[in-house]
Amino acid sequence: MTGIFDLQGHLIFYRSYHMNHVNVAIHLVCIPIILLSFITTIIPYDIVGFNNPQINLGSIIAWTYGIYYILLDWTLGIPSFLILASYTYAAKSYYLGLNNSTSLTPTQFVNYALAAHVGAWLAQFYGHGIHEGRAPALLDNLLQALVLAPFFVVFEIAFALGYKLNIKKHMDNKAGILIRDFKQKNKKKTK
Repeated sequence: MTGIFDLQGHLIFYRSYHMNHVNVAIHLVCIPIILLSFITTIIPYDIVGFNNPQINLGSIIAWTYGIYYILLDWTLGIPSFLILASYTYAAKSYYLGLNNSTSLTPTQFVNYALAAHVGAWLAQFYGHGIHEGRAPALLDNLLQALVLAPFFVVFEIAFALGYKLNIKKHMDNKAGILIRDFKQKNKKKTK
């Protein structure tokens, strides 16, 4: 089991479930949708005792994720934190403005976010079942799937931009070993 602050261990574990390029592409699109739509569905819930509507359940989740990402890797964590905090602020401001709108109600706004959330989860299961050929990491490590997956996307983007390639090489090599061992173990089970 990887320690909560063992970034390399988390990246290796996550990569071992995401080697297929189509599945990775699906995740690059769907994971941000899942996190941001989740935040959107919970921004209506203000925190009791705070008079500021910008302090809500969604902002607490966004700040918690962002601070955790900064603790794991500040160079990618700070931009991630800023994106999450900005999104939460903008979504709550938009939500509050919907009370004066005739085109979209606050309930519809949340329902659209919920529909996007469910659709993105279904797309990811499709990616794992059809393209990766392996059950998602969600079934083996909930922290990985719900908290670290968005940060994995940030790393994938950084790798595509040529940043932190030494970490990518190490991650891919170690994940390849884990996949090899997984396949060998499954071969033994089927015999």
